[in-house]
Amino acid sequence: MSKKGESNKRARVVGAGAGAGAEAGDDTEVVVDDFNPPLTMPQIQTRIRQLLSRLPGKDATAALAADEIPALENWCHTVRGILRNYNLTLNFVAIANYQWEPDRPGHTGQSLGALRNQISLSTAQTNIVSNHIGRVLTPTLDRQLMKKRTVELENGEKEESYVYKNVVNDPEMLQLNREQLCNEAIYKRQLLVSTMEQMCQCMDDYQKAEAGAAGGDGQRFSMAY
Repeated sequence: MSKKGESNKRARVVGAGAGAGAEAGDDTEVVVDDFNPPLTMPQIQTRIRQLLSRLPGKDATAALAADEIPALENWCHTVRGILRNYNLTLNFVAIANYQWEPDRPGHTGQSLGALRNQISLSTAQTNIVSNHIGRVLTPTLDRQLMKKRTVELENGEKEESYVYKNVVNDPEMLQLNREQLCNEAIYKRQLLVSTMEQMCQCMDDYQKAEAGAAGGDGQRFSMAY
């Protein structure tokens, strides 16, 4: 399946919080993609799986080399974009699971706490990768004077012009960061795959716990308008 086709993958939500007017038992088909944010837990899971499918493949990741800068930077840009969308998607979990706290039974509050802890852990794990990518794509720069030109005007006055250029502050450190990322790329890619899959599993466990606490009624509040 192409990335574009995957991004337009449809999430089938059965009779729960898919929008105003949805009745229990109805099958409501909702599109979740780059232009349609997720608003329920199943939709959030669908969105995470879409992003997961966009990660560069294992072979392409293994082929990364520090001296092939365009390919390395393209990999970094792709992964950074996916992680930004992933972390943005996780922010919809609080919206999809809103319930006035005094009305929430104690044991369901424990389930929500476990879900929140998993989100925090997931964010910390993805930050390991995004921070390293940041050091490769946005190294510290210095503004250096490259050229000075003096022009003598007709009235005898002198006019000076300067040419500045941004240069990498520490080229050796940048090269080291590139080499380290290439050496660790397979592990870091797998860290992202495992983290995102685990997040979807945690959401499954949370929904099962909520459904059991509600006597099988898994309907959740939705902020869809």
